[in-house]
Amino acid sequence: MGEAVVRAAARRAAAVASGGVKGDGGLVIVIGGSRAYSAPPFLAGLAARRTGVHGVRIAAPAGPASQQTVLEAHLLEASGPELNAATVRAVAETSAQATERLQADGARGRVVWLVGPGLGGSPQARQVLDALIEARRQDRSAALVVDGSLGGGVTARRRIQALGADVVLLNLHEARALLPTTRQPGRGETIDPLALAALAREVGAVVVAKGDPDRITDGARTLEVPVGHPWLARHGTGDVLAGVAAGLLAQALPALDAAALACHLVGTAGIVLAADIGPGWFSRDLLDTVGAVLRDLLIPGSRGTAPTDQP
Repeated sequence: MGEAVVRAAARRAAAVASGGVKGDGGLVIVIGGSRAYSAPPFLAGLAARRTGVHGVRIAAPAGPASQQTVLEAHLLEASGPELNAATVRAVAETSAQATERLQADGARGRVVWLVGPGLGGSPQARQVLDALIEARRQDRSAALVVDGSLGGGVTARRRIQALGADVVLLNLHEARALLPTTRQPGRGETIDPLALAALAREVGAVVVAKGDPDRITDGARTLEVPVGHPWLARHGTGDVLAGVAAGLLAQALPALDAAALACHLVGTAGIVLAADIGPGWFSRDLLDTVGAVLRDLLIPGSRGTAPTDQP
C-alpha cells in the first residue's frame, strides 16, 4: 500500500463525506467507559470527528470528559455509574433509527459501533458485552470496531466472532493476550505476522497489532505501516486510533484500508508532535495533529511514509 494508495484512500473517504447530504460522513457510536476509565470513549469520539465523520454518539457513564465533548457529540448516558444492558438497548435503537434515516436520505455514509474504549475498567464489562452480542444477533446493519482484547483468550476470540467485528485494534500486550499461544514474546520481539493473519481468519475481522511497525491483516493480505514514534506508546493514543479507524470506516472505506489509513495518520501525527513539542504533548494535541495530517494527504505536500504490502 504505497503513498499514492494512502492518499487515494483519504480522498475516497473525503469524497464520500463531502457529498452534500447530511450523513454522507456516517455516524460513529462509541460504547465504553467506566468509573475507573472515564475519558477514553470521549477521546475516541473526538478522534472520529477529526476524520470528517458527520455525527458521533457516545454511550458511556457521565464524567468530567463529557462536559468537554458535548459540543461535538450527542451523549447516551448510562443510567448508573457503569454501562449496563439498558444502555446497550438504547444504542441498538439509536443505531437502527440512524441507519434507516441514512438510507432514506440516500446518504453514502454508514453507522459504525466502536466497542471498548475504557470498558475494561467496568465491573459490568462482561454483562455489557453479552448484551452487545445479543443486540448484534438481532441486527448487524452497522459496522463494528473492537478496541482491545476483550479480556483475551479463546473466550474473547469467540466474543469478537459473535459481535461480527469488522476491525479489531490491539496493542502488543492485547495482541499477545488474544493470540492462541502460551508463549509470551519478550520486550524486543514483535507479533508473528502469520499468527496475526491466522487470528484474523479465525475471528473474521481485520486485525491491527500496533508496534514498530504496525501490522494490519485481513488474513489474506497483510500491510505494514512503518511510521510512528516511541512516544506514541502512552495512554490515550489507542483511543485516538480507534476513533480515527471508526470514523474512516463510517465514510465507507473498506475495513483494511480504514485501519491502515488510521495507523498512518496517527503514526505520522506522532512524528510531527515529537518534532514540534517533544515528549510532553497531550492527547488533545494528537487529535489536532491527526486532523492536520489528514489535510496534508488531501493536498500536495503530505508528510510521512505510507503503509507497505507484505507477502
